[in-house]
Amino acid sequence: MSTFQTTAARHASLSRTDAGNWRPDFASIRGRVYLSIASQIEQAIRSGVFRVGDKLPSQRAVADDLGFHVNTINAAFKEAARRGLVRGSTRRGTVVVWDASELSESV
Repeated sequence: MSTFQTTAARHASLSRTDAGNWRPDFASIRGRVYLSIASQIEQAIRSGVFRVGDKLPSQRAVADDLGFHVNTINAAFKEAARRGLVRGSTRRGTVVVWDASELSESV
């Protein structure tokens, strides 16, 4: 099983109440950090860890946990927003706007 599959399985096993404790898997980060984190956000949405309306952890909390500069995490969240997965608001946080069930219905 690949590292990505292991990470996806771990994230899928998180219950809905644990969604607020979700953090990207540091060990799975490859290549450009911000793109890897954005992909992990997408995978968490696809696997059901996050659903429409769920709030992602704060950028500062993720940066502190992973040891990256907050600008790197900000770039990851912006990339997730560019992909249409989330929407961020100043002082309100980042919220999931993409419904994973839409993909399974269209495929």
